[in-house]
Formats: sequence, C-alpha cells, structure tokens
Amino acid sequence: MIVALTTEQLLDSVAIRFDGPRAGGEDLTIDVVLPEEGRRHRLTLHNGALPHRPVDADSPPRTPAGLTLTVSRPQLIGLLAGQGVEEVEHDGDLGLLERLFALTTVPAKRFPIVTP
Repeated sequence: MIVALTTEQLLDSVAIRFDGPRAGGEDLTIDVVLPEEGRRHRLTLHNGALPHRPVDADSPPRTPAGLTLTVSRPQLIGLLAGQGVEEVEHDGDLGLLERLFALTTVPAKRFPIVTP
C-alpha cells in the first residue's frame, strides 16, 4: 500500500507521526531530492512542527539544508520504513536524519475506530 502513496503523502506520513512537544527545541532542515521525478522537497523542523514543501530542483533554495538526500523512490520508502542509509547519496550531516526519526512515534496497530 505504501508504494501507491505520492511523495507528498510519504512525507506527510512522517509529519503526522511527529512528537511535537518533544521536538519543540529542535531546528533542522533536510532536502530530499528525487532525480527521477525532477523534484526537491524541503523538510523544516521548527517549533515542534515538520512541514514540507516542494522546491524547484534546478534552483536550490538560498538557505542551504543541513542534509541533502538524493534518493530514488524505493530508497525513500526504505528510509521511511527504517532501513539503513548506507546506499543513499547524501551531502551534509546524516545525524540530522537520526535526530528526525528519534522524534517520531510508532503508530498504534490496534486502536478503536469507534468508541461507545
């Protein structure tokens, strides 16, 4: 099912699992470049929120990111699933990715959809 999601939906899946109160003091920027789509997405953690936005891949933003990941779509899915970053082309501090994932929560597998 995860393969059917758009890139924006994949990045949203990280943003909604984010522990905002724990991340309140964190501030980081990660760019995700997908060459096959010709797109760049910027994730910015600030004030306990993790919004993302598409950025023109041909003209990078004026403010550099702390980490830039250049990945294929399957690599992005693997990263979000918790696989290692060994095969991922990157520029910058990989520790930012670890900090980001350390602030996400694990979704509950069983939860009441309707409660009485």
